[in-house]
Amino acid sequence: MTRLHRVAGGALEADLTDARNRLLPDWFTRIRTRQMVLPRFQRYEAWPHTNIAQLFNTILRDLPVGAVLVLEIGNKEPFISRTLEGAPETGERVSEHLLDGQQRLTALWRGLHNNYDERTYFVFFESDEETKMPYYIDSLARWKKEEEKEVRPFWANKADEVWKRRMVPLDLFAPDIEAERRFRSWARVAIESEPERDDISEQVSAIRQKFATFNLPFMSLPVTTKPETALDVFVKMNTSAAALSIYDIVVAQVEAELGKSLHDLVAEIRRTCAAVDDY
Repeated sequence: MTRLHRVAGGALEADLTDARNRLLPDWFTRIRTRQMVLPRFQRYEAWPHTNIAQLFNTILRDLPVGAVLVLEIGNKEPFISRTLEGAPETGERVSEHLLDGQQRLTALWRGLHNNYDERTYFVFFESDEETKMPYYIDSLARWKKEEEKEVRPFWANKADEVWKRRMVPLDLFAPDIEAERRFRSWARVAIESEPERDDISEQVSAIRQKFATFNLPFMSLPVTTKPETALDVFVKMNTSAAALSIYDIVVAQVEAELGKSLHDLVAEIRRTCAAVDDY
């Protein structure tokens, strides 16, 4: 069981020695099958693309990114819930609510599946001046005019043009067999030279292994935790780079008390009274 104690200022802090290990593929399984969801009062994505790239580069350097916090769920969910952005909305019975770590896990899931609308993430096979690593991860802005079928820049849709710039789409590094198969197909089109293709394939496999063996530890609150206690922990222990605003906290408190989505209630008011935003 996770031990929490008060520190200066009254905040709650966890004993990290109690954190349990869980590899990234296991986290992805829980996201894909909807075993792990977010309590509805969680705010939406808040990280800019620079934070997301930094997270991935931290992993490439074999550095930790902290622990996350989950609430174990019994037969009934204590809070209204929703899936992580970009994740399947149907699946198995929910067994965990993610209380802290949404930004990190959403970034990892969406980045390694490249399902952002306006960004595509790539591994750049060139030296990073800051870290001296032989490769690094960054993103490319994508956009499309209304009458166009393809997103711009058009060269980013062509494997050979992408490789001319020494780039490989990040989703081809996902820690699963399907991504490995898709990379082989991509490489046959992108890299004409067989010796070069073999060399890059080895590097890609090594990077994919970093994600496959990446450990994101977690702490958990037991299923017996009262909803008000879980809410208190959420508010006081949220440690992401984008701190909770007063509105975030109010949303959490109201939704926990009412058992209804405050965002949905506000949307309903706007539908029935369009002028409400003027007040």
